[in-house]
Amino acid sequence: MKIREVKCKSALSRSRLPGLVYALNPYRGCSHGCKYCYASAVLRETRPWGEFVDVKRNAPTMLAKELRTKEKGIVGIGTVTDAYQPLEERFEITRMCLEQLLRHGFPVNIQTKSSLVLRDTDLLCEFEEVEVGFTLTTLDEKWRRAFEPGASPSKDRLVAMRDLSSRGIRTWAFIGPILPRVTERDIEGLLDGIADAGASEVLVDKLNMKRDTWAKLRPVLEEHGMEGDWRNLVRDKTYFENIVDRIFGSCETKGINCLSAF
Repeated sequence: MKIREVKCKSALSRSRLPGLVYALNPYRGCSHGCKYCYASAVLRETRPWGEFVDVKRNAPTMLAKELRTKEKGIVGIGTVTDAYQPLEERFEITRMCLEQLLRHGFPVNIQTKSSLVLRDTDLLCEFEEVEVGFTLTTLDEKWRRAFEPGASPSKDRLVAMRDLSSRGIRTWAFIGPILPRVTERDIEGLLDGIADAGASEVLVDKLNMKRDTWAKLRPVLEEHGMEGDWRNLVRDKTYFENIVDRIFGSCETKGINCLSAF
């Protein structure tokens, strides 16, 4: 893993994601190394994604300056990186940014695959408006390690979600991408865990194949004899729609609002 400390020209950018006004990414790159991630295509990053992290050391300072003049709006934290990837424990860039957002009264919406977010519970509880979403694709640790090698175990994410929910912080789950033949194996167990953890909403998305996604997925799929099956399924819209229908039906019985991103 190549780690660089860099300076950013700005901390906030306008977000195109629904419900968010700004995006804040304290790092460029991510050590979680998720095989399906297409952030490099979004950023037009040519370096191997998952093998480098640029630490934006001056992000909290730049953010403090920008918040003085920016119109208030929801700040999405971790839109093209995970703000709570392991390096955050050492550098605390995300925590320092949260301190600035809290000081200026900006609402935040965090999305992560890490239980490290619990470290900042003291700050999160002080926000008037805050949401924390956890990405969850499978409960099976074998498959989690295969597709999300650097992320927290799924059960640890559910524990973190339950802890935050119990403190009155709104939590939600992102089941995305749906991993063919993997996510569906224990979808009811996954949704039971999400419901038990107190999530108020579930967002679902299919697998999106971008520029270099297949190259990252192929070694994992070949190892498990799934490449041919996936090549057919990733183009099968009906396959994903059927799984989404199952998720929507289960969420309805559990009293959880469910939305689809496709």
